[in-house]
Amino acid sequence: MTKPYVSGIVALLFLLAVTAACVQTPVRPVPDQSSIEIHYRLYGGFVVPSYAVQELIVTPDKATFTVMSRDGNITEKFEKALTKDQFTAIVNVFTDNNFTSYGDRYDEGQNHVADVGFADITLIEGNRTKTVTTYNVNDYLPAGLIRIREKLQETAAYVRAPDESEVRQIAETWIMGAPTYAFDGSGLALVNNTRLEPIPPRDMLMYRFTSSHAGYGNRSGTITAQVITEHTLRVTTADRTVESAVIDERWDEMGQFLIGSEIPLLYQPMQCEQPPWQIWEANSGRVYIRAPTDEEIIRHYYSAVYGIEVGNVTKVDSGLMACQACSVCPQTYRFGLTVNASVMQVLIDEGWTRSG
Repeated sequence: MTKPYVSGIVALLFLLAVTAACVQTPVRPVPDQSSIEIHYRLYGGFVVPSYAVQELIVTPDKATFTVMSRDGNITEKFEKALTKDQFTAIVNVFTDNNFTSYGDRYDEGQNHVADVGFADITLIEGNRTKTVTTYNVNDYLPAGLIRIREKLQETAAYVRAPDESEVRQIAETWIMGAPTYAFDGSGLALVNNTRLEPIPPRDMLMYRFTSSHAGYGNRSGTITAQVITEHTLRVTTADRTVESAVIDERWDEMGQFLIGSEIPLLYQPMQCEQPPWQIWEANSGRVYIRAPTDEEIIRHYYSAVYGIEVGNVTKVDSGLMACQACSVCPQTYRFGLTVNASVMQVLIDEGWTRSG
C-alpha cells in the first residue's frame, strides 16, 4: 500500500517541476528601434539671442545638434553618425527609466530662478509620441528623468565635439594665419595629437615647421638673419578654438612674447573715474603717517590682490590737455610698469595696454 502512495507523490512532484520549468520570467519587450526618434529641445531663459534654441535630434543612424536664433535662423549645426550600439544605449536609458510613465510637465511650483529656461524631451515610437517638459535644471526632477537628461546632454556634447580631422583643421587654419608662420613659415607637419579631456574636448597637437629667418612673430621692418630655422609648435584647442600656442617652448604665439620676459604696460586713466587700485586703497581702511604715492599703491594692490609683483612703476605727464568732460577725456598723466609676461593678462583685463 505504501508504494502506490509514494509513486503518486513522485509523479506529482515531477508534474510540478515540469510546470515550473514551463513558466518563464517576464521579458521586457524590445522596442522596434527603427521607428524610434528622440528630440531634446532647450529654450527660454536669459541667453544670447543667437543661441535662443538648442535642439538635439537622435535617429537610429545619426544625431544632429542645432543652435538657432530667436528668429529661427540656424547659428550652428553639428551632425555625427551613430553606431547601432550607441543608439541602443540612448534608447535603453528611456526604457530602463520608464519614460512613458512620467507626467507631461515638471516645471510648476518650484522655487527656480526665471532665467533657467525649459527643456522638452520627446520620444517618438512609430505613431506614438510622448513629450515631457521640465525646467532646464535637474533640481526636483525624478531620478529617472535626471538620468535621461544627463544621457541626452552627454550625447549633445559628443555631437558638438570635433573629431581628429576637425581639430587639425582648426589648429592648422589658426597657425597659418598667426604672425610667425604667416611671415615666413613653411612645411607645417603634425607630429602627434593627444586628447587631454573628452567632454568638453581639449586637444594638444605638436607640429614642426620651418622659418626662413631667425626670430618669431611678424618681423617686417626689422633686420633679421636669413637662416633656415626649424621650430616646434605646441597648440592646445578647446571647444573648437585655439586656447594656447607656444613655439619652441619659448615664444607665446597668441600673446606674442618671450615666455618669462618682462613686458612694459601703460595705463591711461580717465577723468572722473578711479582705477581699480585707488578703489581698493580707499576701501582698505589702512591709516598712514605719510600718504602712499600712486606708485606704491599700485605695487601693493597687485601684490595683495593677485600675488603679482610689478616693477618700474612710474607716473608721467602724458602731455594731454585736461577738460571737464568727465570720463570722455583722459587725465593729463598716465602710469607705466613692467610685469612678467606669464601674468600680464590680469592687468590687461583691468585696462593696461602693451607699450612694446
